[in-house]
Amino acid sequence: MNGKLVNLDWNGFWQKAGDFFMVPDSSGLNYLTRIIIAVCVIFVAYFVIKLLGFLFRKAFKVKKRGPDIDISAKNILVQIIKAILWIATAFVVASILKFDLTGLAGITSAIAVALGLALQDLIGSLFSGLLLLQQKNIKTGEYISVVNSFGSCEGTVKNVHLFFTHLLTYQGQVITIPNKNMTSAIITNFSRTGKRRIDYDVGISYNTDITFAKNVFNKIFDGDERILQEEGITIIVNKLDSYSVQMRLRCWTSYDDYWPVYNELGEKILIACKENGINIPTSIDRNIIESKDH
Repeated sequence: MNGKLVNLDWNGFWQKAGDFFMVPDSSGLNYLTRIIIAVCVIFVAYFVIKLLGFLFRKAFKVKKRGPDIDISAKNILVQIIKAILWIATAFVVASILKFDLTGLAGITSAIAVALGLALQDLIGSLFSGLLLLQQKNIKTGEYISVVNSFGSCEGTVKNVHLFFTHLLTYQGQVITIPNKNMTSAIITNFSRTGKRRIDYDVGISYNTDITFAKNVFNKIFDGDERILQEEGITIIVNKLDSYSVQMRLRCWTSYDDYWPVYNELGEKILIACKENGINIPTSIDRNIIESKDH
């Protein structure tokens, strides 16, 4: 008898479940049909949003037809557009399944407040990231230095995401900086103008003829196509040290040629000084001079 009652209860359960899913409502649709439609909407939305993301990325690449948008700004805009489309899809699906959104609104607002308090740093970084993109202080591919209360670092801007900025150093390290720290930092952009000045100091003996030394150093820059001759070359006496005359050599190169030219300059100066008999005082020379003075 107990088994019969259990059997009747199961029959009642399946009867109610069948009525819930199969009996049409006032609009003529049953709930099973609504679920199938909702799944189809999500399936179609996935491919449509993916396609739109691809089209937006492609449209932003074409400068002649569209705006000149940095790759980081492009990625953030695409992410925001995708998020809005998915939220819209969620509301459409909720409407198809006849969810009561009035009660959901109160729960959603409470959750939003709680998340806002818990994620206030991330939210601050989000708005800071949008501010960075709006001001265009940095762009993907530019070499920058960042100094703030947390320290300093420098590298090439790899990308600016919604919450973080990523720098790639010459050592191959990736530095991740919260965007809220970027907006409060002092940023030095080394590549925005497309050119950089090289300042190189070298000490020579007081016995050296300064005019002769200037001519020797000036020849180092002659014939090097990487030097921007129109910007001028400056060779001056920068400082009079105790044991040497500090000469400063200045020239301009493109941003891309800065480090190759800078790294080669020391070797070229050393070779030129040896070939022309220009003495560069060392610690040994200083010790000799000091011993003579005593």
